[in-house]
Amino acid sequence: MIKNEVFATKLPASLKRELDIICKRLGLHKNFLVEEALREKIEDLWDAYDLKEAMKEATGFHSWDSIKKELR
Repeated sequence: MIKNEVFATKLPASLKRELDIICKRLGLHKNFLVEEALREKIEDLWDAYDLKEAMKEATGFHSWDSIKKELR
């Protein structure tokens, strides 16, 4: 069984209104919509991170700061 935890945050009033409206019109639960949106955003962030790391490895790119540290 998946353990759920409470997560509370403040949203701009306009975003909360949009969430209320779309959930009511589509018959969705707010928790479902917020959870799915967070999952998608987290996946996008991991993908961007992985791409950045892969580009470093493929090109041998190193930041100037890391090169200076190695020279010391």
